[in-house]
Amino acid sequence: MTEHELVILGDEAGEVTPAGADVLSRLGVDLSAARARRRVFCRPCVDWTERRPHIGGAVGAALASRCFELKWIERLRDSRALIVTPAGRRGLMDAFELAV
Repeated sequence: MTEHELVILGDEAGEVTPAGADVLSRLGVDLSAARARRRVFCRPCVDWTERRPHIGGAVGAALASRCFELKWIERLRDSRALIVTPAGRRGLMDAFELAV
C-alpha cells in the first residue's frame, strides 16, 4: 500500500485506508453513517456499460450522494449515466488528484 491509496479493492471486498477516511471526511462523507447502513460497507463493483471497476457498497453510495450535493456530478436526463460538471472537475482534482 502506498501513501496515496485511499481505498483498497479486493475481489470481493474493499477497505478504506486511514488516508482515505481522512480525505472522505474532509469532503463531507460520513463513514460512520455509511458503516451503520444495512448494505455492504465497501466492495468493488463493475460498471455494466464500461466494464470498469468502481467503489460500491455504502462507501460508494455515500461518496456519490456527496458529489451530487456538491453538484460535482449530474444525471443525464432519462438515463442512468452521469456527467462530471466543471465544478466536479475542479473538486475531483483538488480532493483526489484525479483529472477527469
